[in-house]
Amino acid sequence: MPAVTPRLSTFVYPWDLARLGVGGTLEQIAAEGFGAVYLAATYHPVDAVSPRGGLLRLFSSGRGGVYFPARRERYGRIQPSTSSPELGAVWPEATAVARSLGLGVVPWTITLYQPWIVDEHPDCARVLPGGDRIDAGVCPANDDVREYVTALCDDLVDQFDVGTLHLEGAAVPTFDYGWLRPRLLIDLPNPARELLALCFCASCQRRATSAGLDVERLRRLVNEAVAVEIGLEPASTTSDGSTAIADAELQAFAELYVRASVELIAAVGERVRGAGARLSGMPWTPFSTLLARDDELLDEMLRPFDQVIVRPSASDPRTSVAIANRTARGLELAVLVTPAELSAANATFGAPAVTTENRTTDTLRSAAEIGAAEIIVYNYGLLRDVDIQRLTKEQT
Repeated sequence: MPAVTPRLSTFVYPWDLARLGVGGTLEQIAAEGFGAVYLAATYHPVDAVSPRGGLLRLFSSGRGGVYFPARRERYGRIQPSTSSPELGAVWPEATAVARSLGLGVVPWTITLYQPWIVDEHPDCARVLPGGDRIDAGVCPANDDVREYVTALCDDLVDQFDVGTLHLEGAAVPTFDYGWLRPRLLIDLPNPARELLALCFCASCQRRATSAGLDVERLRRLVNEAVAVEIGLEPASTTSDGSTAIADAELQAFAELYVRASVELIAAVGERVRGAGARLSGMPWTPFSTLLARDDELLDEMLRPFDQVIVRPSASDPRTSVAIANRTARGLELAVLVTPAELSAANATFGAPAVTTENRTTDTLRSAAEIGAAEIIVYNYGLLRDVDIQRLTKEQT
């Protein structure tokens, strides 16, 4: 292994700490060599099975929620959908215990994938080109959503005096991200998937109209292009021979949508830095085929971050962009690993593989070689002691 070894951290759920005991679990985490915990402050819908505590236990949340004691007076129209007082109490106890043990605590926030917001405020939902509302998440172009997300991050940093905040899911996802038991029986080519990721909610329509775009023309264009992609209509071109996907207004509309996330992330970054904390995240864009300037916009999205978390996959464009911009941007790289990725043949970040019989060793070596300062294990409560011991043994 290289002389400089990345520090070791782990994601943790507050419901696991509540069930297993905050003090004892954090003491064990510290004793195993972890330097920080990324503690979920908000989360999306989940059914999570934990093997810890002597038997398998299930935690279910059908619409997501807020798992820290949010101070409601700090929020606007969107008020936090907080969990039980028992789970909320984990946060102040965990931060106090962690400090006594020398453990860092990083709030782990899920932002747009919050279906409970759609339940309470349907106008915040993303809308498909065909006019159907997606109830799995909200749109970053909506002003109330922006106000809520920035207030949430400010509340966490101010209330718990943390040094870093992890912002997850502030960039627009694919159109079907978060669907429950989806029924999609036709093949969707990648261009069609990207076109369906465009949002036609009222906020996006207002932004497009203000930018001088013809929204109704674009809606027709997108729906016609999707129909062509899935074989419902014959392919067509414009008078100059270009396809609908190359339409200049459509490009501008897609860029405007990505820019809504760029602006939201920048606003959170400004608020977090103003409180003396760093911003961590895993940014992405869904338009690698559709949008000609996708790489440039992804680079712009990276700018507010102090740390970017990448996955050990050679095919992930976020990995290559983050690595390429690490020195110029002053970005700290962190690597997120799971047991499945530790056994994958491509867990080398695209670098020439020097493999051994132990894929954990290979992944940790590769993380150090790309300059990663931190390796984050997903997820402490979902792994067995033997899984944790394998990682920490190799790390030392």
